[in-house]
Formats: sequence, C-alpha cells, structure tokens
Amino acid sequence: MTRHIFGSWRRVLLAVLPLVVACNAGDDLVDEGFVAETAEVSQSLACSTSRQGTMGEGEGPTCAGAYSAARIDARVQANKLCPNGMCDVVEARHDCLEVSGRRVAFYTMQFGCNL
Repeated sequence: MTRHIFGSWRRVLLAVLPLVVACNAGDDLVDEGFVAETAEVSQSLACSTSRQGTMGEGEGPTCAGAYSAARIDARVQANKLCPNGMCDVVEARHDCLEVSGRRVAFYTMQFGCNL
C-alpha cells in the first residue's frame, strides 16, 4: 500500500522537495493560517459551465511540505484537463497523515475550463 501511494510521486517530489523543505523546515502537524486560493475569471475567455475536479496527493517531512506537493499534483492534473487554463477555481486541503515518519496530504481542486 505504501509503495502504491508514494510510487508515482517520487519524481515530482525529488524536483520539488528541496524547495519545500527549505521553506518549511520547522513545521509540525499544525496547519497555520491556510488560506485557499481562488482564481479570477479572465475577461477575455469564457468559463465553461461544467465543473471539473482533481485530487492531488503529496509526501513531505512536514504537513506543509506534503500539502505543497499535493497542490502541485492537483494543478498538474488540472492543467491537463484545461489546456486553455482554469476559471472559478476552488481549492481545499484535506487530511494530512503520518506514514512511516513522513507526512502524506491530500488536496482537491474544483474548477471550470476556459473556453
């Protein structure tokens, strides 16, 4: 199970983890002051009325690092679904769990696609 969770994320984490660790070195399981981002609709593009959704999963030494990796994963998936960009984006953090001394976090995005 652990190999399944972490297997696909290793490549992404190897590229992102040094930056996340440097930014979140003293973080603990406490989530301090999280504010979800919302994207503004571009004035030049129409937003689809159908909603899409992605769920990212990330690993890190702290919850902040794991959430950062999970958010990147959710955005990579969203960019594949919406090649012209996203609109009306709602982001949310979900559970952050400790697994074998590391943190695993989940992050979701709901959005429309620019037409």
